[in-house]
Amino acid sequence: MTDTNLISLAWGPESNAISWHKYFINGYKFHTEAWTRGKKTTNSGVYVKGVTEGGEDDFYGVIQHIFELEYHGLSHKVALFYCQWFDPKRNRGTKVNPNYDIVDIKMNRKYDRYDPFIIAQKAIQVYYVPYPDMCTNKRGWCAVIKTKPRGRVEVDDIVEDTPYQDDEMTHIEQITEIEEMTGLHDEAHSDEEVDVMLVRTMQNDKGADTDCSEDNDANSEDSDAAMKSHSDDEDSDSF
Repeated sequence: MTDTNLISLAWGPESNAISWHKYFINGYKFHTEAWTRGKKTTNSGVYVKGVTEGGEDDFYGVIQHIFELEYHGLSHKVALFYCQWFDPKRNRGTKVNPNYDIVDIKMNRKYDRYDPFIIAQKAIQVYYVPYPDMCTNKRGWCAVIKTKPRGRVEVDDIVEDTPYQDDEMTHIEQITEIEEMTGLHDEAHSDEEVDVMLVRTMQNDKGADTDCSEDNDANSEDSDAAMKSHSDDEDSDSF
């Protein structure tokens, strides 16, 4: 045997164990029954789910002691809950409402076999709420309320590793290949060198032509104005 964990378990735990009044695990804060007594909150209720469908072997109880064991060769400690179980037999110590899935526990009926220990990682926290006095048929019975763990998300109804994308993909049109650009000039035409001074001369000539055109337009307007003034003078002399 080469598995160090199995070897450590085979040797058994150390002779000394640590006892706790409260323990934090699985997102719950568990207390022993003695530690909870007299407090406003109750954290000693515990529930362990069975392996059969329908909850026939589900166990509900109260934590009596909390032990932490050490095994030689194991780096982590093992927490155990010592519990007092209620009678799990249906319609005698446990009732399940088929319509609302509410579990009722007969508080004065205990489990008659010695099987008190559970691993703390398997524990789910519950608390027991008694029925009002007006419910005469529920005297001595309490309803089981499961608490939600802190910092945890319940994933009982979620199937793991389920893809959310469609199995079938729509056809994708092929992208037309684009010719790779190797430069910014046209390879089909040869490059021509242009003299910078020639460009400047052309710009100056263009500016001169623009000035001349503007001067000619101004002279034309002055000539028209003079002719109009002379015509007005002749008309006044005739009168």
